[in-house]
Amino acid sequence: MRACLTPCLPCVLICVFCASCLAACAVPARGDPVESAPLPLRVAPALLGERVVEQRLVIRWPGGERGADAVLEIGKDRLRLIMLAFGIRLMSLEYDGEMFSEQRFVPHAPDGRRVLNDLLLIVTPLEDLRHALPSGAHVTERRVDGKLRREIAGGDAVKTVIDYETESPWRGRVAFRHIPPDYELFLESHEL
Repeated sequence: MRACLTPCLPCVLICVFCASCLAACAVPARGDPVESAPLPLRVAPALLGERVVEQRLVIRWPGGERGADAVLEIGKDRLRLIMLAFGIRLMSLEYDGEMFSEQRFVPHAPDGRRVLNDLLLIVTPLEDLRHALPSGAHVTERRVDGKLRREIAGGDAVKTVIDYETESPWRGRVAFRHIPPDYELFLESHEL
C-alpha cells in the first residue's frame, strides 16, 4: 500500500484557514488598545541579568482577551523574545538597549515596542527603571496586602500598576494594568 505524500487541496485549505483563525485569536487585532507604542525604554540588557525565561501571557481589554506564549533570552548585550500562539510564531524582537528590531509573522501580531516596554517596566530593577523613564515620569514601589506593587506615574496620575506574586519578576505571576488605554496583561514566568 502506497501512502499519499502530497495532501489534497481541501485539506491544505482547511489547515491554512485553521492556522489563520488561531493566529487571529492569539493577539489583538489592529485598533485594539495595545497597538501604538513609543520608542523602547533605554535599558541595557546586562542590567536584567543573563537568563532564559518561558512566559505565558494573557492580554485583556474591554471587549476582548487573547493569550500567547513567549521565550525570552537575555545575554550580556542583547535581549531576544519570540512570541507564539498555538505553535505559530507571531513575532520576534531583538534589543540591545539602543537598537530595536522586530519581525511580525502574522498580520495581527502585537507591536514589539509595546511588548518590550511593558516587559521592561515589569522586570527592570527599580533604580535602573527610574533612570530609564522619560522626563516627567516616576516609579514607586510599596507593599499592598503583603505583595509588592510598582506604580508608574506621569505627573500626579498613575498610568501603570504592576502587582507581583513573588519577589522575583522572573518567577510566578505578574498582573500589569495600563490605565490609558485601559488594558491588562497577566504574565506567568518560569526561568529555565
